[in-house]
Amino acid sequence: MRQETLEQIIKVISLAAQRYSIGDGIDRSYQYGVSRVSQEYGIAYQTIGDACRRRLGLDHVGEFKTMLKTCFEGDPSQLRDVLMHKNSRFYHDKINDFFSKLKNGGATTEIKAEKPDTFVTYTVQLRKSDSDVLKALAQLLSGEPEEVLVDVAVEAIKDRMKKTVSQL
Repeated sequence: MRQETLEQIIKVISLAAQRYSIGDGIDRSYQYGVSRVSQEYGIAYQTIGDACRRRLGLDHVGEFKTMLKTCFEGDPSQLRDVLMHKNSRFYHDKINDFFSKLKNGGATTEIKAEKPDTFVTYTVQLRKSDSDVLKALAQLLSGEPEEVLVDVAVEAIKDRMKKTVSQL
């Protein structure tokens, strides 16, 4: 799952929790969260709803709503586990941090609305043998090859920058 998709799902959970904590039912809370996130990102409501269902490997949105309600009532373990399972281990700290801030009863700390990052696309070519290793690693991490490549490359670039700057 892409980082942006994970962020969208987390925002849906957060916004829905806020609505649920003031007395809205689970359906209305979910719809509010999906609607707000779709507006913020400028994408279709159905796309966000799809992220909360299909991208999490669920058969129907009712499964997500059930986990959401259980989470808001004090047991976030099932929802957290689904997010952990469907995301690379590189995102596990972010997921755990989010759920640690989720209070019993559904209230959350306010998540500030932030503009989605601006991305720059690079095209890279890998040797077949390197590509095979990347695919195998992605499968082991339950992620996509592109996500793993980005995560590893960004870490390496930051390390190289630190080394280069320290040598100046």
